[in-house]
Amino acid sequence: MRLVVLIAFAWATGVLGTACAHRPPPTFRATRLVVHRSTGGFRPFVRAKVAGELMTLLLDTGAYRSILPEGFARAHKLPKGSSNRAEHMVDANGNVVLMPLLPNVPVQFEGESSAGTLDFLMNTSAETAEGILAPQDLIRPGWALVIDLEREELRYEPEEGALKRLSGEPTPLREVDFHRCRMEGFFERAHRIVSTSINGVPAEMLVDTGASRTVLARNNPALPSMLSVQGNRHTTLAVTSRGPGLVVKDVPVVFSKTSFVLPVNVKPVSAPCGEGALGADVLRHCTLVWGWSSLWAACHPPAEGE
Repeated sequence: MRLVVLIAFAWATGVLGTACAHRPPPTFRATRLVVHRSTGGFRPFVRAKVAGELMTLLLDTGAYRSILPEGFARAHKLPKGSSNRAEHMVDANGNVVLMPLLPNVPVQFEGESSAGTLDFLMNTSAETAEGILAPQDLIRPGWALVIDLEREELRYEPEEGALKRLSGEPTPLREVDFHRCRMEGFFERAHRIVSTSINGVPAEMLVDTGASRTVLARNNPALPSMLSVQGNRHTTLAVTSRGPGLVVKDVPVVFSKTSFVLPVNVKPVSAPCGEGALGADVLRHCTLVWGWSSLWAACHPPAEGE
């Protein structure tokens, strides 16, 4: 029996020099995260009414845009935007799919009394019927999403207030330097690439709550140090495809001055941006403050036996 590892990140192509005009996001203050746990992986979901139907959306910091499956869009007769606003998306297995725009979709998050609208891309692949929520689609200057997988909570609040509130927590909050995917345009901040250490080797990794496990792409500089290690074959389910890979156990990972030892997913394809992804298996031990152009993390080591 092969393990299936779920990875939701995707990159856009052909958007250099573009910027998006955003409307105010749907009303949102705080909501509970629904964290699915299976075979060592972790996946956080948000409950919301989308086009009037209650559904769960994968909270995916590795997503370039929020996404709805084609079947849902057709069932609710959601109109498509103009063809020149469609995006070519590259998933974790290197598969490329053209995704049409679904503009102004009504969204009402659980616990809120009113709805707003978000733009989504439509996933035309039949591999997954999941909806995806990209945090950057909600953020506006001066505000932040506080993502706490451990407490299963998502909050939207002024960044200054969030930093002040979290400064009293026992785990220190540290600002994390990141860079964007340069191929995606100067104004894009959806993908955030951070410096980490993998098996003692510096590596640039995407912050990705949508990946159930941490992922090392083929171009990750740590892989030559792991050639003598055996892995177990598995299948990776990405946004639009399935692909092969290996799960390698007990790999040392350091992020935000915090050490972890955990299984990682090794992919046979290179990442177009970064050298892999820090998954929810690491990020569940961190509180993230995802600002418009800033990133903070308060991480602690796993408890003994985790």
